[in-house]
Amino acid sequence: MRPWSRLVAVGVLSVLAMTAVFVAVDVRTTADAAGRELLANGASVARTPVPEPTHDRRHGAHRDRGAPPGSDPDRFQRFRLGGAEGATLRPNRDDLAARSVANGPLLLFLPATRAQPSDYTEFLSAATASGYHVIGLDYWNLGRTLSRTCGGHPHCYTAVQRNRFDGTAASRHSRVDPAGSIVNRLRSAVRHLDAADPAGGWGRFVQGGRVQWQDIVVAGHSQGGSEAAYIGHIRSVQGVLMFGAPAVSRGQSHASWLDRPGRTPTSRFYALAHVHDELGRFIRPSWRSLALEGARRPFVTRSGTPITDPHVIETTVPVPFGRRAHSIVVSDGTPRDAAGNPVLLPVWEWMLGRFAVPLVHPEPATDE
Repeated sequence: MRPWSRLVAVGVLSVLAMTAVFVAVDVRTTADAAGRELLANGASVARTPVPEPTHDRRHGAHRDRGAPPGSDPDRFQRFRLGGAEGATLRPNRDDLAARSVANGPLLLFLPATRAQPSDYTEFLSAATASGYHVIGLDYWNLGRTLSRTCGGHPHCYTAVQRNRFDGTAASRHSRVDPAGSIVNRLRSAVRHLDAADPAGGWGRFVQGGRVQWQDIVVAGHSQGGSEAAYIGHIRSVQGVLMFGAPAVSRGQSHASWLDRPGRTPTSRFYALAHVHDELGRFIRPSWRSLALEGARRPFVTRSGTPITDPHVIETTVPVPFGRRAHSIVVSDGTPRDAAGNPVLLPVWEWMLGRFAVPLVHPEPATDE
């Protein structure tokens, strides 16, 4: 082949290669845009299951996703719930569960808007190590945030939060059916875990089809924290932990459910947020509307634990570049120390310790 012919051939191949690259990028960009549009309109996108086993980068160990939740506090069982008559729930991302002992209370954790349980493995591991049974539960949290959905309309908050809780009070803002509600998902999760881990004590939390709320600490982040506050208000639970939440107030208005007496005393509510939380203008008035002790003068700390019993904590931990103060208080994107541990771990453990939990590592018996 003549030299000029080789040059022409190489040029043609280069153009074809670049065309292929641009086509691939365009297809991916179009798909991403379509996904964002679906989420913006409240639609769900099913997630492809991750191949087993899952590698835990933090601990350098493999987690067998099919194994029952046992005594290893760093092991989660990942599972997905089925709908009625084989229908698929929407959304239906991995639920997470673990335990360290058989007699701990249940920590039910609800993620933030568009987040999923696997975004909170550090906090869930801390809860398991503290003696809790843990369920990180997926639920309908797609579309817009609760505060953007309802704005200054008090009854909107109550209707939306009730609908997501038990599938009633459907409205144009939220149309979750009973099968996809938090209550039904929780019942199904407990039934699955009780079958997968018969010695684990999971069946205690649902008896005769009734959720035993008095044995459950409800926790959540952002929208999930707002839902946790709502559940604690309408049910007598063991406790409520709210992270970057609740955000159910705007201006002089707040969720109408706050105008009625709650079933759980506010002495069992605890909140953690960042001093620079982007949603602070909604969160702080909500603390006051809940009548949380210390709502007007929170305990402020970087990561130290209080010696008294404040119910509202604000952290000053530096926000990593590119992250939001609202997200780092409990998600896996939280700042870490030189050893790789979450900086806020002592605060999490302090909050988790506000309620009665069994000793995970009891002191050995002696002959004395």
